Amino acid sequence: LRYGKFKLEGSSFTGREPDEDRYDFDKPLFDSRSVRLSFSPDRHWATQLSHAYIKSPEPSHANEDIYRTTASAVYSIKTLKGHLVNATALWGMNKAKGSIAEHSFLLEGSYVTRKWMPYFRYEFVQKSSEELSLDENMYGHHNLYPVHALTKGSGYDIYNLGKIRLALGAHASIYFPDKKLHDLYGSLPLGVQAYLRIYPGLM
Repeated sequence: LRYGKFKLEGSSFTGREPDEDRYDFDKPLFDSRSVRLSFSPDRHWATQLSHAYIKSPEPSHANEDIYRTTASAVYSIKTLKGHLVNATALWGMNKAKGSIAEHSFLLEGSYVTRKWMPYFRYEFVQKSSEELSLDENMYGHHNLYPVHALTKGSGYDIYNLGKIRLALGAHASIYFPDKKLHDLYGSLPLGVQAYLRIYPGLM
């Protein structure tokens, strides 16, 4: 449903994650539902707020349903030189009945020129001892551990074929885990990645 600069959407879907047999179609159950309200005040901004009820998403926790809420804001503008500036802020929360809510947050931005695309990203996520495969006798069963991450990188277009572009890029991420996890992961774990990216003409 659309009204002016607002849009309201609803959906029904299967909450359970796909099984390990990847060559067939899982039976659609339509046992989960979601609703999203979007607001775009002008051509530079896009915001949304959504909420979902997800029926038994994890096979290992068949009796556990998830309530998921998200909110985001995206800003995009062209500079006087024709370069593109993008920024995104996003928050999400998962909540199961009888458990503590798990929050996450993302802030990222990029600056796109004719060839270069430098970008940065900040991430925050709360992970349970079970998700991290920790010894629950030592780290607790319902404890949540915050993890922060900073990423800096850049891409560079190395080949153009019509409107199809091929870019080479790399980035580095540094992580700030909870102090209780330093013995397992170290105080400042670091990750580095190099990649090739293809931008089809339709994008």
